[in-house]
Amino acid sequence: MDTILGCPLCTRPRTAADIHDLSWSSHHGPGGVVYVCGPCTRARLVDLECGLLDPAREAAPVPDRTARAA
Repeated sequence: MDTILGCPLCTRPRTAADIHDLSWSSHHGPGGVVYVCGPCTRARLVDLECGLLDPAREAAPVPDRTARAA
C-alpha cells in the first residue's frame, strides 16, 4: 500500500490513471512504497539512483542541482 498518495518532492497527486502509467517511479523503504512523478524522477534521476535523495524521507522539495552548486 502507498504510504504517500502523491509525489513527495512536488506534492503532485497520484491519480487512479497513474497506477497503470509507467512514468511514476517507485521507491521502497522501511515505511512502505513511495511513488515519485515522472517530471521529478527525470529532474533528479542522478540523486535518486545514487542514493543521495531518499523520497521516503523527504518532507519538502529539494533545491535544484544548479542551486546547490552555486
